[in-house]
Amino acid sequence: MSVINRMLRDLDQRQQQNSRHTYTPAAVAPQPIHWAWIVGILVVSLAVIVGVLNLWWMYNSHPVSTEVESAPIVQTNPAELRQAIAKTEELVAETIEKDATQQSESTVEKATADTNKSKAIVDVAALPKAQDSVQVKVQPKQPAVNPEPITVQTSTEPEPTPEPTPKVTKKQPATSSSNSFSVERVQLSPQQLADTNLSKAREALQKGEQARGQELLEKALVVKPDHVQVRSELAAYWYGRGLTSRATTLLQQGLDLKPQQTEWQLLLARIYERIGRIEQAYNVLSVIPMQAPETPELLQLRASSATQLGYFSEAAADYTALAVQTGEGRWWLAAAVAHEDASNIEAAVRSYRQAVQQPDLGQDARLYIEQRLAVLEGF
Repeated sequence: MSVINRMLRDLDQRQQQNSRHTYTPAAVAPQPIHWAWIVGILVVSLAVIVGVLNLWWMYNSHPVSTEVESAPIVQTNPAELRQAIAKTEELVAETIEKDATQQSESTVEKATADTNKSKAIVDVAALPKAQDSVQVKVQPKQPAVNPEPITVQTSTEPEPTPEPTPKVTKKQPATSSSNSFSVERVQLSPQQLADTNLSKAREALQKGEQARGQELLEKALVVKPDHVQVRSELAAYWYGRGLTSRATTLLQQGLDLKPQQTEWQLLLARIYERIGRIEQAYNVLSVIPMQAPETPELLQLRASSATQLGYFSEAAADYTALAVQTGEGRWWLAAAVAHEDASNIEAAVRSYRQAVQQPDLGQDARLYIEQRLAVLEGF
């Protein structure tokens, strides 16, 4: 009996201990946490946000697409997305706070921790979905270029469809096979260069551009020193400007290159004659080519210079050459006077008789010839 009583007491003690460990008074027993409600609220909130963003994207898909096409990169401010997420967080927080007032302090702390976890889940899950639904490339603001953020305004009214812009097609460069060209460098001769500069100088002088004309003539003379027209026109230009010594030096240098260049001879002799250097003019004309176009003028100028210097025989010879070459009576008359001054009476009579036979002499010249023949034949 004692063994049975001991076993019963042991059983009673074990039951008391189990009841002491397992039983909790109703006043302090924690209420069960309604996790299903919290999860349901979060799911509904996310569904509402996603649905609203999808509707907004479907309604504004065409304007946004046109704007994106017109501007490849749009800078936006994600404030609207953050406001939507903040509203969702506030709604979830209010729901949790209402449920947490019915729980104990320990339950409220656990619920707050769970709420913070749920907020983190909403931030991660909702932000990418909102960004994907808008499909707008967001770039950080560059204060150096545009310090103010660009706001994209969307209107409910349908925007007019933009007119298609004309396409500008760039012409392809022509291939070398179809339109090939080659640059060939042509080297002008000194004569061609001198002629080119001479023509430009003449145009410049006609326009009154004296300095440019002189410069072009000098360039042409450097290229072609024996160019007759260039040296003659440059000498005439300097003589006309009052630079007589420069003009005569230029012509004399030309005659050193070409001693029988008749154009330079005639120009230099005339300059000497006009400035009173008769002997120098006569020396320039010491040798005269008889086949040149300027020969009559050269003979006339030399004969005049010889007469002024008292070289009557030389003057008579030049006048006789002129009379034979031209057949004019005035030159026979001039030769007769020169022979008479040189005391060559027979040559003077012959020249007078040749002159009176020429039909180009006037009546006064004929009377003078008859008088001189009467005098000379009387001797």
